[in-house]
Amino acid sequence: MSTSRSITTFVVWASLLTHVFGCGINIINRCPYTVTTCAQSNRDQQFKGKLNQYNLGAGQSQYLDFGSSCVWRNGAVWPSVRGKCESAFVPNEANDWDVTNWAELNLNANGLDYYDVSNVVAFTLPMMIRPTNPSQQPSGRQCGSPKCIINDIRGFCKGNNKLIQFPTGALVCQNTDGLAERGPTDGTRIFKNACPDAYSYNFDDDTSVFACPTGTNYEVIFCPTSGVTNDTSNEESLLMEEVQME
Repeated sequence: MSTSRSITTFVVWASLLTHVFGCGINIINRCPYTVTTCAQSNRDQQFKGKLNQYNLGAGQSQYLDFGSSCVWRNGAVWPSVRGKCESAFVPNEANDWDVTNWAELNLNANGLDYYDVSNVVAFTLPMMIRPTNPSQQPSGRQCGSPKCIINDIRGFCKGNNKLIQFPTGALVCQNTDGLAERGPTDGTRIFKNACPDAYSYNFDDDTSVFACPTGTNYEVIFCPTSGVTNDTSNEESLLMEEVQME
């Protein structure tokens, strides 16, 4: 075999191995309607990562590819209730971060991935995070699949929590006490009782933070119990573009 051909073969195999052993998050919309989906890294930093928007129709998905480094620092995925992820005034600033629920993932923090579903500020869509290839047997919060499924928001949103309907048609139950600098309240307990493995207030760590070894792939699923399925055999129904994330 010639040297040039050997080099070419090596490059091809290296590319395949990077893909096989890389990490990513597949965002899946199983709701029977389009979900404007936002994704961003470094949410807790002054200089946030690029704010990406994907308009996912029913049954569509979007794969976020982090390559072999498997790094996505303090990232989040959330449904936009205003139909636009980014603020019209500040670049990479979210338009409706404070009125929706989030899937938060911090990948490769010293060899571990940490993730959670959060209703700290609000709830609008049922959501689940699911590890798809964990190297450890799922057990409780070790490689578990946190979720929050509330189907009747109007009936659920009681007490001092605030029901909001946006011009897009999105219904939101705002968690009025979620960011309060104190322990659980009557308002946050409503969220916790409905979704015991999701964040209900900002110090709700003991029952809400999940961890799995770095190298795991994840699904973030909107409306996980809906009858709409992710049919990978129909390429026209999917948005399977691999996006290299920062």
